[in-house]
Amino acid sequence: MTAETKDTLLGILKDYGFATVLACALLFVGRQDIILPMVEAHREFLRDVAETQKEISQAIAEQTRLLYALQPKGTQMRTVDVTVPDDGKN
Repeated sequence: MTAETKDTLLGILKDYGFATVLACALLFVGRQDIILPMVEAHREFLRDVAETQKEISQAIAEQTRLLYALQPKGTQMRTVDVTVPDDGKN
């Protein structure tokens, strides 16, 4: 360590205090060892979720297409009255 570097570090230590310098060092180490790997794992998780959502979307589109293909042609849809009339007719 050169004398100039030592003077700079001691100047920072005197200006900001030992606790502040220690906190900055711990935050830097935490950033390298904890936060950056956690962010990378989160990015990978989000990529997996996006891929899964695309697969689900494709499956839903295929199921919808098949349901429309299986739908009977030329028949009208029936409606059902869910209220129970007094005369017993439905």
